[in-house]
Amino acid sequence: MPAPRLHENVIADRIIDIIRSNLEGTLGLKVVTLGALELYPALDQLGDAIPAVFVKPAPSTALERITTGQTYRVTYSFRIVFVKPFAADEEIVKAKVADTQKIAEVLIDNVDLGGLTIPNGQILFSTLQSIEWEPPEDNLVATVNADATATAMVFTVSTTSRK
Repeated sequence: MPAPRLHENVIADRIIDIIRSNLEGTLGLKVVTLGALELYPALDQLGDAIPAVFVKPAPSTALERITTGQTYRVTYSFRIVFVKPFAADEEIVKAKVADTQKIAEVLIDNVDLGGLTIPNGQILFSTLQSIEWEPPEDNLVATVNADATATAMVFTVSTTSRK
């Protein structure tokens, strides 16, 4: 069987490694995982697992043929959700912005995903597309744990992939 041409899991694992290695101690992260917040198995016990970062492929992966052969430009999109607890006397918005920006800066600083190599292709670049300060996940988090808040980022990775 030929080497794969699509690499969502490989790229997601590298994003997780970059966040974990650069911010686990700084942000006190308890969970950094591939998956969706809403599908987290211990959602009812979220308070014990936060601060946390959830990385999932979303909303889509775009493929575009760029040569007459089998070379494609593949753009992967990842939704990165950061969930953090807050104290009653904390400046919630200020802390939420500061911590989310730390994650954003790490992603911006790793445009080549730390030199990641992929079979049958290469990483061209990555881009932090957006930061959502009040994403839909924030409502879910507030429902499950009133002392927590969430932000979300959309991070894209452009690659080439060939046969």
